[in-house]
Amino acid sequence: MRSLAESISIDDKNQYAWTRMADDLYLSAAEAAKILGVEPATLYAYVSRKKLRSLAVPGSQTRRYWRSDVLALAAKRKPSANAPSAGETSITLLTEEGTYYRGQNVIALAETESVESIAGLLWQVAPEEIFSARLPRSAPGQDAILASLSAAPRSDRVLALLPVLERANPTAFDLSPTGFARTGADVLRWLTALFFDLPVPSVEPIHQVVARATGSSDAMADLVRRAMILVADQQFADTTRAVRAGAVTGVTPYGIAIIGLVVGGGQSIRFNRIDVVRRFILEIVSSAYGEEAIVSRVRTGEKIPGFEPLPNHQERDIRADALLRACERVFDGDTEFERLQRALDLANKLTGRMPGFVIPLLFLGYKLGVPGNELAVATIGRAIGWIAHAHEEMQRSPSRPKAAYVGALPIEI
Repeated sequence: MRSLAESISIDDKNQYAWTRMADDLYLSAAEAAKILGVEPATLYAYVSRKKLRSLAVPGSQTRRYWRSDVLALAAKRKPSANAPSAGETSITLLTEEGTYYRGQNVIALAETESVESIAGLLWQVAPEEIFSARLPRSAPGQDAILASLSAAPRSDRVLALLPVLERANPTAFDLSPTGFARTGADVLRWLTALFFDLPVPSVEPIHQVVARATGSSDAMADLVRRAMILVADQQFADTTRAVRAGAVTGVTPYGIAIIGLVVGGGQSIRFNRIDVVRRFILEIVSSAYGEEAIVSRVRTGEKIPGFEPLPNHQERDIRADALLRACERVFDGDTEFERLQRALDLANKLTGRMPGFVIPLLFLGYKLGVPGNELAVATIGRAIGWIAHAHEEMQRSPSRPKAAYVGALPIEI
């Protein structure tokens, strides 16, 4: 039988645990009513109609309301008047002359901005509000899960961890604009930790975390920063369309990252001939005469990997130019980069085409010393754009067109 002191101690612990959970997941009646713009009494009607879920506060006559329900109901009641229509976006403009994030040239942004400030720009929130000293929680049994997947590719390990990390961080289900952005910051920090084999996320700037994890210089850290900013969004790329479709269902930023990662591995993704381009780069940098990798392909009529045009970059992608120029400063005198430059120059002379963005991205991954994980930096950067598009899609009034059946007509008996 418990003593009185033990009972009080256990009750206090239970109350503390409930309070902590309530702070994360629940709103008071006054808070919920204010968000919904209704009187507190109306909340009871919403509960009875099963539009809201509530929970009694231990030792009190009051109730608390599930935060996610309240925010979802508020979003349905008040769709954003400024939200773009289907097929429209106010995030990124792609042109042959350049890429623009909310009207600002991405090349200029990459010169001065941080990864965190670009996330704030695309998500329309002050970066200091979401990239704070607060860090997301680890998942129960996380080390065991990772140990069991030690032989799996890094991307598979990331995909396995994201769902359990979502459940370990229940505030992820807060889909309000600020809540969504705050969870987005958590996801970026977790992606950085998981892709670069760190035990927990860090409050350090993301590009510096990558440099520390790979033992890289400050100059390399700056290249990582530039690459993440330049690759952050590609407007309605295939992965973007997929995450926007998922966003309609109310997926959290953890789920958005999962969708982006899965779809990004699809065989039909234009950007996705990663293994082919990776082998091409290795062939160049490991040979004293890297140009042979170009000559042999042109002689046999093969396409040169990484030189294929993309829909919005038919002539050239100036993001690739910008990242290659930055590489010139960092890798000045580096034998492998000199081999790559000579090969790319020859390919340009023989084909008239400029290298695609995937080439400097993969070369940067190669120089970071993460074999098989060369596009980790690009993936973390792309997650910024995925989360931005998911949030934008959530602000639109839902539109579900009826299907037009074109199959065989039913046979009358």
